[in-house]
Amino acid sequence: MKHVLPAVSIALGRTLLAGVIAVSPLLVSKAIDAVVPGAVEISSAMAQVKAKNKHAGEQRKFPNVSESFGKKITEAANYLQPQDESVKPDPRKAMQLLNEMDANKAKANAYELVLLYQYTGYAHLGTENYAKAIESFNKMLAQTPNMPIATEASTIRIVGQLYSQLDNPKKALETLLKWTEFSDTIKPEDSYMFSTLYYQLEDNNNALLNINEAVKNQEAAGKIPAESWYVLQRGLYFDKEDYKSGLVVLEKLIKHYPKAAYWKQLSQVYYVVERPKDSLHALETCYLMGGLTTEKDIIRMASMFLEEEVPYKAAKVLRKGIYTDKIVEPTAKNLKLLADSLRLAQNSKESLTEYEKAAEKSTEGDLIIGLAQAYLATDKFKEASKWGRQALKAGKLKRVDHANLTVAQAEFELKNFDEAVKFFKEAGKDARSSKVAAQWVTYSEKEKARLEALAQN
Repeated sequence: MKHVLPAVSIALGRTLLAGVIAVSPLLVSKAIDAVVPGAVEISSAMAQVKAKNKHAGEQRKFPNVSESFGKKITEAANYLQPQDESVKPDPRKAMQLLNEMDANKAKANAYELVLLYQYTGYAHLGTENYAKAIESFNKMLAQTPNMPIATEASTIRIVGQLYSQLDNPKKALETLLKWTEFSDTIKPEDSYMFSTLYYQLEDNNNALLNINEAVKNQEAAGKIPAESWYVLQRGLYFDKEDYKSGLVVLEKLIKHYPKAAYWKQLSQVYYVVERPKDSLHALETCYLMGGLTTEKDIIRMASMFLEEEVPYKAAKVLRKGIYTDKIVEPTAKNLKLLADSLRLAQNSKESLTEYEKAAEKSTEGDLIIGLAQAYLATDKFKEASKWGRQALKAGKLKRVDHANLTVAQAEFELKNFDEAVKFFKEAGKDARSSKVAAQWVTYSEKEKARLEALAQN
């Protein structure tokens, strides 16, 4: 499972050690934690984690540390966090000393046991043995209430983070919920932490509730939430198909952490919420940022340009994708799409070139008929008739009537009226073209008669 909490390392141990113990009976009382985290029921009901601080005002008394124990624990502490910053920590030497102390702990009082297990836990952190660190910290917590409340609270939090590091989100959540019983406030980063744990446990409702709290409070403080916060919040909204709310988060992501991938997703979401123009603009931005790198991406954008009646841009991106970047395969289908775009952009000459390339690679009528129609549009009637017939012969036409009309009109322009009438009548067999085909049949027959009459005079 992917870690979502910060890694616990020797750096954490060093930070926590700072100011914990100066080893004198007076200062030793600043030490660390207590209480073994009891089993906390994790409810599937909506649970926005809040600070409970059940121990506010609680007073604790615990034994002092003997002089001999104090000297030894100070020595162990110096191995873990040397006073001289040029000296590297040596958790293994600390562990050796702590093991000796553990073997002779029969006369140790409860608070001395707290310190012994606490520093043993830190030594295990120093060697990144997190399971052993948890074991030691839990032994320490078992000595409650013989330690400061702040020490107990901070150690419970460490244990929770260590469980997360060991891919045990259930125990991590149980432990960290126990920590809230000692806390006055839940900071935005704490809400994010709880959200990630709920998410790992597939409790998306509570994950969303807590990430929303994290983002809301961070923004209210005038701070920009971390990118990972927005990413989690966006994903949770999309998981529940709340695209409207997810879109708001995605727009924040783009504002604060602009990346091509976010523009691409923004395009997809705009399309889902039926904002096609915005979808195209977002996708074009992604393209300009270099974020469209596959054939599928380029074809999709070109098709969207065509849908929005911007054929010039469709032709431009297709031409670049096929001939410059070479990420779009020059298949018959893709070449025809380029040819269609060029034709609609009034670039008849170049469109013919692409139609010819497409036709040479195709055995499908729908791809070939485009070439015939392009020839017809440029008054190349013989070629239009030839490729129109070829399209009819190849078959696989969505509109056979259109192919027949193409051939018929070409033959009409060539004054081959009998052929024209034949193909107009074939087109008329389709109800969608019957009316116009009938008009063309009548007009062709009259034009034939008119020209024959002129020839006799």
